[in-house]
Amino acid sequence: LAGLTLKTYRGFDAPSNQLNQNRMSARDAEGVIASAKAYLNSNPDDFDAWSQLGMAYFYKGPEFYPDALNAIDKARQLGATSESLYYYAGVMFESLGLPDYAYNELSKYLRHHPEDYETQVRLANLLVQLKKYEDAYKLYQALIRGGSKDPTLWYNMALVSKEKGDLDGALAAFKQLNALTKLRPEGGLLQEGEVWRLKGSDDQAMGFYQQEISLHPAFLPAYVSLEAAQRRKS
Repeated sequence: LAGLTLKTYRGFDAPSNQLNQNRMSARDAEGVIASAKAYLNSNPDDFDAWSQLGMAYFYKGPEFYPDALNAIDKARQLGATSESLYYYAGVMFESLGLPDYAYNELSKYLRHHPEDYETQVRLANLLVQLKKYEDAYKLYQALIRGGSKDPTLWYNMALVSKEKGDLDGALAAFKQLNALTKLRPEGGLLQEGEVWRLKGSDDQAMGFYQQEISLHPAFLPAYVSLEAAQRRKS
């Protein structure tokens, strides 16, 4: 389930609107890194400089995330308390496939900015990865109650509803998703078909399996599900 969860965000992997003032290009980041390193050679205990170094490494790209996290950790050890560091660390831990650490960091950031939409979405997605479906379900519900037009939310809400056994809720979420976009990750149409299978409608399910195969012909689970449905009908 977690592997099929959409993880797109309004700003992709860029920080939320509250942190846009820190945005920099990769070239600018290189300059900040060089300046910060030179400064830290003679001022090794300046946590602001370590924080700036961490943010600059962040904007250099995912391959520099370990360096960024080390710099942020050093800044914290020296006394840095900026809540933005929780956000940067959370995004990087998520990208590195460490959902427990990501959830811990983003939860701390959300305490300072409880209405931050993107961070709430990220936390809900992380809860799915951590298989905390009940908590994820509640958070998705709260976000959707605001009249969201974010397809990420509706898709993930459908998957979590299915996992909880709320099949009607899953179909309602898929209906909302279909009204917003035809975008699906690999396996997304299979998931919609699985909801119909669980409701006892192999005909409906097979339609989605066939659509999945047409869209992603190398996705083997769709063939397995289609063959099983055909056997049940024969």
